[in-house]
Amino acid sequence: MDIDNLEAKRYLTELCTKTQGDTGVQISMFEVGATIGLEKSEASMIAEELIIEGLAELKSLSGGISITSKGLTLIQGEGKGPALKGAGLQLGSGQVLGDQGRQAVQKIIKDIRGALVSGKTTLGQLEEVVIDIKTIETQMLSPAPKTAVIREVLRSVQKALTGIGLNNLAAEVQAMIAS
Repeated sequence: MDIDNLEAKRYLTELCTKTQGDTGVQISMFEVGATIGLEKSEASMIAEELIIEGLAELKSLSGGISITSKGLTLIQGEGKGPALKGAGLQLGSGQVLGDQGRQAVQKIIKDIRGALVSGKTTLGQLEEVVIDIKTIETQMLSPAPKTAVIREVLRSVQKALTGIGLNNLAAEVQAMIAS
């Protein structure tokens, strides 16, 4: 099975990322859509399309959905599944990054650079991510790097990585943001 609609493919990939590939996890179809920049009506239409195709399952009448094993197989077959090699990387919840947060940021930046070198990106996409990385590195020069600043810049990086198609790495960044 293949998804022809690029938006539907991005939506399913984001659903897979947000549920971390767990078919038992339910999430709002609107939240998934909002993450990739869709309005509620667009998110609803794409979710319905995926449900009809058997790639997602409706869990609640309020819009709760989950990825199906068929959807998971499709995403993983494209190399976009939730294999989170950097799982466990955490920023922490303090106002200032601690040692663990600093190490996590350094590791994720190294992983992002490695992926960008080996990936296919346009100049604009590359510039966007590089500028965000430079912003993070500048914040890391501070004796007290602000967790909130790093988290917001990583949000931007995560969206850019998803747009480039580096969904596993985007999922790692998402996991860091959530920590």
